[in-house]
Amino acid sequence: MMVDFYGLRIAAENPPRIERGHAFEERRENWLQPMNHNHLRITRILRSIHLLGLEDWARAFFEALQDVFEKESSRISQTTFEFWNRAEKGVR
Repeated sequence: MMVDFYGLRIAAENPPRIERGHAFEERRENWLQPMNHNHLRITRILRSIHLLGLEDWARAFFEALQDVFEKESSRISQTTFEFWNRAEKGVR
């Protein structure tokens, strides 16, 4: 559900792969803004997925976010991206 909220989609399940979905351009306005509260929510999602032992899914979500960050870096701070990177690895 949250993947869809962010305009992403599950492209494959084994191994998991997440990518931009058809609604990305529309949905990105919900969260791709500097200092948006969804950035913290994404950190918690990544950390939760990792804590549940679903490291492959955490990695797939992070890789999709990394792609977004590389193309939309003016909308996501480097600090936010570093939080996401650490959360995906389970580092506090």
